Amino acid sequence: MIQYSEFLDIFDKQLELYQSEYENYIFCKKGCSACCEKGDYPLSQIELEYLMLGYSKLDNSIKKVLQNNFSMIKKGGVCPFLINKECSVYKYRPIVCRVHGLAYLNSQGKVVVPYCVNEGKNYFQVYKDNEFFINPIRQNLSTQFVLKDFNFGEIRDLYDWLVV
Repeated sequence: MIQYSEFLDIFDKQLELYQSEYENYIFCKKGCSACCEKGDYPLSQIELEYLMLGYSKLDNSIKKVLQNNFSMIKKGGVCPFLINKECSVYKYRPIVCRVHGLAYLNSQGKVVVPYCVNEGKNYFQVYKDNEFFINPIRQNLSTQFVLKDFNFGEIRDLYDWLVV
């Protein structure tokens, strides 16, 4: 996990540069949790293990809330790690959460935009009718690509990892 943790430190610094470069188009801030309230959350086995490491370090009172959330998890629903519009395991969140809000090119050369673009949030000024009017981040930020140098294991939706 140390190697993965060190990788995330470097990756987060790169993401900070992207955030800075596109700051005029990104409106994510603390308390904005729309991306965590509805969606699928694909993550790899290594990300799940790291996420659960973060979970293990939480106070028991928070774990109790999360255990209740786990019992009520629905596919395509609220992330069970979300409490009062904040991520309870923010430092340990998976790649999909780290890159959400950014527009980037996928492996097919198509622009991936955050879904909140259609809610008048990130990049809404430069995206219309499936057209993106500025250059997106040229790095593929999909989980599979970002973790290509790791034995990241299977990728599943968070729901599928947590519901047995």
